[in-house]
Amino acid sequence: MKFKVKSQLDHMEKGGILDDCGPSSAAAALSWAAGYVADFSAADGIAAKEKATGKKDVQGVADNGSSLADLAATVKVLGGSARYPKSWDDVVAAAKSGAGLVVWVQQAVAYPKVEISAWHSRFVKRHPKESYGHMTAAAWDAEEGWQWACPTRSGKGAEAFAVKVTEEELKQIADSKRASKKHVAPEFKHVLIVTHPSRPKAEAPKPVVEAAKPAPQVAPKIDVEAPRKPVEAPKVQKAIKTPTELDKAVDALGKQDWGKIGAEGLALAGKAAEAAGKEKTFMGKIKSFFVYIADNSKIDEMLLDAVRTFLTVSISVALGLGIPLLDIQGGDFRTILSAGLASALQVIVKALDPNNSEYGVTKK
Repeated sequence: MKFKVKSQLDHMEKGGILDDCGPSSAAAALSWAAGYVADFSAADGIAAKEKATGKKDVQGVADNGSSLADLAATVKVLGGSARYPKSWDDVVAAAKSGAGLVVWVQQAVAYPKVEISAWHSRFVKRHPKESYGHMTAAAWDAEEGWQWACPTRSGKGAEAFAVKVTEEELKQIADSKRASKKHVAPEFKHVLIVTHPSRPKAEAPKPVVEAAKPAPQVAPKIDVEAPRKPVEAPKVQKAIKTPTELDKAVDALGKQDWGKIGAEGLALAGKAAEAAGKEKTFMGKIKSFFVYIADNSKIDEMLLDAVRTFLTVSISVALGLGIPLLDIQGGDFRTILSAGLASALQVIVKALDPNNSEYGVTKK
């Protein structure tokens, strides 16, 4: 199936202003996702965007630029759905399941050698060193392959349909915002995946975890479980030392100066917040906060050691008592849990000790 262009040229405003590439591309992507059972025009997209965002398009003024969030809302008004991809592989998988794509670009920075519209060719002649932020659309078909639809194509005659490209060429086009240094995010962050209920398969398939299926088949081998009865109450009683160790660990926790520990924790969080405040972007702030915590404390190492100790002691106790790991009963479980918990608590007590530099929150 060929991908139809929804041209923004039909909505050129006074002074040659073109600012409807976003809703035109959203209409193209959603029509493809619907298999053209529902076929939306550029005008439909423009009206839906105005309703979704409350931004009225003023004729003769370049005021109707679109963000991917604006177009996700536009698609919803038209009866479709839109989501952000998790990776480039997610983009490819969704497109090959029937989704349409909206692709945010910096036209035509670092583009591969692909066919460009007649309108853009004229623009380049007039402004050879200029580029512009732009919304386009793309889709994949088993027979036609990858197709890229720029709304500056006329939608008529030789420009009625999208241009055929390779996956690598489309990826390069999607990465033009980063290539032009207008945006630092990778190419998949410049894509919106668009679906329509008339073609439910358009949603990107979930990761296949079929490889995990063979694991349960190992269960029949556990038939060598005849000695299940030896796990009797008398044997379990031999490990009653565990509650005593647990009591010691809990008692040690009670002796900690929680006021001091809490104050130090809050101070660390405050300094992390100050470090985050120096960042300009939202993601930068989050990254800076957690990097500061990681660099100025050893909490993550304490938790890892506590879990490792818990598992080691629990497995050792279970095997020492002859308890099958795949068939732990109620009493057995409490005994093993107590042993593991006591050992893990010892690590935590050590970590919370202000005089212990191995795990304690450090001061810089």
